[in-house]
Amino acid sequence: MIILIVISLHSEEKVGLALSGGGSRGLAHIGILKVLDELNIKVDYIAGTSMGAVVGGLYAMGYSADQIEDMILNTDFDKIFNENVSREDLYIGEKRWMPYANYYFDLDDKFHPGLPEALFSGSKLINTLYDYTYATSNINDFNKLPIPFRCVATNIITGEMKIFDNGNLHEVMRASMSVPSILEPMELNDEFYIDGGIKANMPSEIVQDMGANFIIGFQLNSELRSKENLNNLIKVLDQTINFSMTDNVKKSIELCDILIKPELFEISNYDFNDKKKIIDMGEIAARKHINELKKLPKRKERKYIEATPNKLSFTKISVAGNEHLSNVKIREYVGLKTNTSYSKREILQAINGAYNSQYFKYIYPVISYVNERYELILKVKERNRKRLGFAISSNTDQEVVVGLTLELNNYIQHNSKLLINARIGDKNELNVDYVKNFGKHWGIYFRTFPYVKEQKLYSYGEDHSITNSVYSVEYGATSGIGIYARNSIVAELYGYSYRSRLYKHIGEFENSEFYSSGLGIKLYHESLNDYIFPKHGVQFLAKLSTAKEGLYSEVGNKKFYSKLRMLMPFGNVFSVKYQFEYGSHFDSKEEEFDPFYIGGIDSFMGLYPAENSAAIYKINTIALRFNPKKNLFCDIQFNVLQLGDIDYWTPEDDFFKAAGIKLGYKTFLGSLRIGFALDEDEEKHFYFSFGHNFDPFEFSRR
Repeated sequence: MIILIVISLHSEEKVGLALSGGGSRGLAHIGILKVLDELNIKVDYIAGTSMGAVVGGLYAMGYSADQIEDMILNTDFDKIFNENVSREDLYIGEKRWMPYANYYFDLDDKFHPGLPEALFSGSKLINTLYDYTYATSNINDFNKLPIPFRCVATNIITGEMKIFDNGNLHEVMRASMSVPSILEPMELNDEFYIDGGIKANMPSEIVQDMGANFIIGFQLNSELRSKENLNNLIKVLDQTINFSMTDNVKKSIELCDILIKPELFEISNYDFNDKKKIIDMGEIAARKHINELKKLPKRKERKYIEATPNKLSFTKISVAGNEHLSNVKIREYVGLKTNTSYSKREILQAINGAYNSQYFKYIYPVISYVNERYELILKVKERNRKRLGFAISSNTDQEVVVGLTLELNNYIQHNSKLLINARIGDKNELNVDYVKNFGKHWGIYFRTFPYVKEQKLYSYGEDHSITNSVYSVEYGATSGIGIYARNSIVAELYGYSYRSRLYKHIGEFENSEFYSSGLGIKLYHESLNDYIFPKHGVQFLAKLSTAKEGLYSEVGNKKFYSKLRMLMPFGNVFSVKYQFEYGSHFDSKEEEFDPFYIGGIDSFMGLYPAENSAAIYKINTIALRFNPKKNLFCDIQFNVLQLGDIDYWTPEDDFFKAAGIKLGYKTFLGSLRIGFALDEDEEKHFYFSFGHNFDPFEFSRR
């Protein structure tokens, strides 16, 4: 009789899981769940916070621990938290400009710069969560999941705990993960939410209120650090958050019948490089409680949800959260249409394509299932239309140059961009570039580009030492009308007028002045994955211009310039690069006033920057690019330079060869590069470059 009573009581146990937050440490939950799956433990309720909400929510959906592990191991967290749009994913309209800033500050209505809300907006994160939870798009009530689930967040306005028992699973997971200063607060129903761990990092009370009378707690938050270990910003922030977490976790532990606490003291909350190790450590910790776990009720079968169909057709597509961009324009950027079937992958590709427009801080989908019909809601937060970009650069022949760029998107007119760029230092410039587009992915545009620039030009002796220098001042403007197609080409017909003056700096020099006006055509194509250190892709620029003597021009002339870069990858580490530069003044006389300047780490390695000038030149470069580690690059290259006065495609007297090596490293302020070259006379050349040592407005100029 006593045995029957014990069996009866045991069968009435309702097992609840309380999954805590802990950043990357939260992946240890997966290892613990693997042990529960192995023992076939029946779980009746789950409540989770932060990463515990993600893993717990997926388990509540019916995924096994092994399936969740596969998801996580196949997720590139570096990409999730890198919210920069890759160069190759930009629309061709944005590639008309080279990178012009290393860091940006958003500007308020009074044009005052401010700090961002957090390091990350979370756009890629929430779309990854949507990918994980797509199967539950037709479920709004978390009690209807195979295992009833609760998600914990904190209302940043009221400071109150929010327990989500309904909604869209990917949204509430994202809300629960919003670590202050790391991820922006999540806006839901006009409220703003941050990390649930602030109020309940191990939600034992919540799972108890759901009906659990046997609670297994997973404790993963980091311990309070000693003063010796508070040596960086992230650790100080983590310590601050842990004060409140430590207090609320102590109360939660008292409700736990089993407390599983993996030994993760050496793992940072923000280190996702050892995912498998963290999961395994969770499994090791769970096995220490194997005898206690074996006594728990066993499930008869795993429950599964009635998953959302693989392809959906939407009866309605709406937009929420936009301020300046219209609903119609946003739907155009996404490109999805009603009454057309789309897979999850196609929906995410469309969302990612819209994000690549750079108009949004975040954009993600929400699927609404009402009256057996599916509707799509595009939730967005627009980027600030005003921002200030900062850049710093220096190279072998220039001291430090600081650049500031005021960027106004869709501010003067819809679908327009205004850049006001100032560079001060060894080179002084003021550039104003305004473009008005008529179309989205393709169409026509109007451009106007007034500018003024001053720089020093050096003369070199036979031993490559500086013998003379002059100041060059040029001011003028170009205006044009062009066409663009999303991923292919930009073509522009333009008119230009400028005046250039050279005057003495050091040494003997006779001042000179020159002016010219004319017409031209430009073509541009680019598919590079990065501008400075590309590993694959193509870049092509060509400009042809002409001026007639007497029509606001001192002399008649024709000028042609082109540049081609092609990179072909071989595996993940090596690429082969071919670069060709060609410039010609044909038979005109303008080369006396406006020659091509040749040499430098990005041109002909064998001459210093602008060491030589010519009316006609050709450079062929072949290089092997090596990328042994992230952000570290090495080029071994051979280049050939031809100079001449007559434009024949045959070897000429002025024919130079050189070989060199370049080492480069990406820093948060810009690229750092050093180079060494040896020319055919065995003369040595050393190069240094930091930051953006190229013209961001190369396409805009005449």
